[in-house]
Formats: sequence, C-alpha cells, structure tokens
Amino acid sequence: MVNAGTRRQGVALPLVAVALAQFLAMVDLNITATAMPAIVGEFGRLDLFAWVTTGAVLASTVTTPLYGKLSDVLGRKQVFILALALLTAGSVLCALAQSMPQLVLFRIVQGVGAGGLMVSAMAIYAELLTPEQRMRYQIWFATTLNASAAISPFLGGVITDWINWRWTFWLTVPVALISVALIARTRLLPRPETRVRIDYLGAALLGGVCTCLVLVSSWAGGAYAWGSPVVVGLGAAAIVLVIAWLRVERRAEQPIIPLRLFRDPVLVVANVQGFVTGLTMFAAVTFLPLLMVARGESATGAGLALMPLTAGSLIVSLGLSSLMARAGRPQLFAVLGGVLLTGGLVALAVAEGPAMLAGALVFGVGLALIFQVYSVAVMNHAPRRDLGSAIGLQSLSRQLGGTLGLAALSGAFQARLGAELAARVPEDQLTRAVTAAGDPETVSALPEALRTAVTGGYGSALTLVLLAAAVCAGVGLLATLLLKLPTPTKKGSDHDRVHPGRPAAHHEGGRG
Repeated sequence: MVNAGTRRQGVALPLVAVALAQFLAMVDLNITATAMPAIVGEFGRLDLFAWVTTGAVLASTVTTPLYGKLSDVLGRKQVFILALALLTAGSVLCALAQSMPQLVLFRIVQGVGAGGLMVSAMAIYAELLTPEQRMRYQIWFATTLNASAAISPFLGGVITDWINWRWTFWLTVPVALISVALIARTRLLPRPETRVRIDYLGAALLGGVCTCLVLVSSWAGGAYAWGSPVVVGLGAAAIVLVIAWLRVERRAEQPIIPLRLFRDPVLVVANVQGFVTGLTMFAAVTFLPLLMVARGESATGAGLALMPLTAGSLIVSLGLSSLMARAGRPQLFAVLGGVLLTGGLVALAVAEGPAMLAGALVFGVGLALIFQVYSVAVMNHAPRRDLGSAIGLQSLSRQLGGTLGLAALSGAFQARLGAELAARVPEDQLTRAVTAAGDPETVSALPEALRTAVTGGYGSALTLVLLAAAVCAGVGLLATLLLKLPTPTKKGSDHDRVHPGRPAAHHEGGRG
C-alpha cells in the first residue's frame, strides 16, 4: 500500500483510467441488446442469438474469483492491463466475426476481460484511496456502472441504425488505448514483493460451479423444463463441485477464495447484500418496463421509467457522499439504504403514475447507498493479503444474485401470468392475449374487454414479482440489522498491510 503522502499525488490519471475501463466493461456486456436484430439478420442462426449475451455474462461470472486472487499475487496494475487487453481483443474479434458461432466465441473472450476489469478496478480504488476518500469516490464507481448500463442499449441502437452493428465493438478500441496509457504511467501500484502459487484447481472447480448455476438460470423454464435431465444434472453437478471445491480450498496454501472470509461477519453481510442488490437491480430493470407496457405505455415511456433509478445514484453521489464520508457511520446509511430499497420496490409494485416514478427514485437511492456502503466496507475491512479475493467474492455475489434471482423471479412471473390470463381470458382468446401483451401497439388494438383482461393479468403477475423482490430486500435489511458494520478507523484495515521495503506475510490460505 502506498503511503498517504505519495497517494495524494498523481492518483487522478489512474482513477480516470479505471473509470473509463469500468464504463467499457459494462457497455460491452450490454450494448448488443439493440443490435441483435441486425446481427441475426446478417448471420441467421436464431438458435444461438441468446448466447451472444449469455456467453459474455457466463465468462465474466466464472473468471471473477480468479481475477481477484491474481490481483493479490501478481499486482493490481498488471491484472488490470491484462483484463483490458482481453476485452479489447475480444471486441476487435467480434467486429471482424463472420458467423454467429464466431461471434459467440469472441463474446466469451470479451466477458473474460470484463470480469477482470470489474474486480481489478475495485482493488485499484482500494490501493490508491484512503478509507476516508473511498466513501467519496466509491459512489462515482456506482454511478459509472448505472449510467453505462442505462446508456448501452440506446448507444447500441444509434450506432446500429446510423453506421453498422460492428462499430458497437470498434468503439472499445480508442477508449481502451486511452485507459492503458493512463494506468501505465502510474507508479503507485507496485508489484507484490513475493510470489505465491495460484490455486488453479480451486479456480477451475469454482468456475464449474458458477457455470452450472448460470446455465441453470439461463435454461430452466425456457430451453429446458425445470425437471428435465439437463437442469437436474446441472444442479447435481453444482452440488458435487461445491463439495470438491471446499475440500480443495481447505488444503490449498493460497486458496482462490480463503474460507476464512466466510467467518468474518462484516464480509458475510456484505456478500448477502451483494446478492440482494444484484437480484433487486435486475428485477427492477427487467420487470418495471414490462409493467409499464402492460399498462399501455409506449416503449419509450417504459424506458423512461428507469431514469429515476439512475437519478437516485446521482442524488447519492452529488448530495450524500460527502455527508456519508464525514459522518463515519456506515451502519446508519446501510439501514437507511435497506429501508429505501425495500420501500421503493413495494411502491413499484403497488403504485401507479407519479407515485411509481417516485418509488423508482427511492429505490435508486437505496440501491446506491447499499452499493456504496458495503463496497467501501469490504475495502476497509478485508486484510490486504485477501483484498482482491474479498472484492472478487463480493462481485461474484452480485452477479449470481442477478442471474439466479432473475431466473427464479422470471419463473414465478411466467407461472403467475399463465394462471392470471387463464382466469381472465376466454380460452379461444388465450393465445392471442399472451402474444399481444408484450407489445404496446398490439395491446392498444385489442378489443376493450380483452385489453383490460390482458393488462390486468400482466399487472397482477408483475406486482407479485416485485413484491417478492421486496421480500428479498427485506431479508437483506434483516441481515444488516443483525450483523452490524463497525465504524472505520482512519487507517482502515492495517493489520495485514504491506509497508515499503517489507514483504507481505503469507499465511495458510484455507485454514487461516
């Protein structure tokens, strides 16, 4: 860790580099959503189009824990540049792809790079900033992620309409080159002075677990029934791999995720909240536009309903971040964030019109508060020897919360929707009702009685899903109340910090 005097000088350039890379990682994972019709139109292979997104998300999720450990043992800057190089190479290959299988393969390369950028960027923040500064700067990290996620589909649509879908990938190259040039100049991120063996077997087993879980969340209830041999087999494989991973980690000298992290109450609640924020964010982004469309809003109106979520992050960054840093009471803001997150989801579920938009704003503020408080808590509390692993675990929790939680909520939505439409719509009109409900123009053209039945059925099903997400947020709030965050000291987590001229002490990984 660089000393305080050195840290105050020259941190601007690497922080800008990290922000640019975070923006790239999130944009590249989401920008293809609006470009997919053009891509399918050129390549065909509609059976593979979902894997253009799933492949990137899967690769990002699987590699997250490995990158966390690599940043601990190889150096933050080195791993950051490696991940950025992979993301850029994958983007160039995607732009040059000549078939859908090639595009899927190259998107996986992109995902490997994106996963590394998320983890190494957080670790660089922790290295460059003091505990007091982290609370102020961390919200910009959250705002960058939220803004890039919101703008990605729009940006992809504009580029596809006005130029060509391939330029959605070429966009990465100049931004990545600027980021590399900025981060390469900093001397505030030295290599670790010692070398240790990396637990590749543990990484492979954990990657297998994540692969099984992501595939279950992607396939169950869609490509395969929940009780199909494929889904059941993947679930069984995940259990076997978890058991094998635990056995390997207990014996590893430097485990990919030290099991001692699971015995720390602060890190436990941070990962519980990571899972909850991933689940609730994806639930709101996915189901709120559907609810607006079902109520007769246009696609543009449904998209605008998401803007208050981003506005919530801006409110926290512009109005509350300095107050949070000065107050030094993370538990207070964690509880406040949990209350706002839960209340905002309830408002989204039951309110209409301006009250619903107000609920979206409240939800956005709560999400930003929780994200900031617990990200900084991990940075401040985790021992330096485990910092990358702890950040990687938190990032993995968010990603699994988003993928697994969204899959469960989608299954509940489909089941409830089928029951609602079957109860409201005559049998001979049921197919027409199901087909029309996702398209606002088609809904508006339905006969009044059928239109009322369709919008009512969708509204009821979506209300149930958002209330279920609110219950999950309530569980996160309960965890916050039971496992309280300590007030950070000015020195942060200094009990395992590396000082200039003295090598880091290495401890037995899984047993420590």
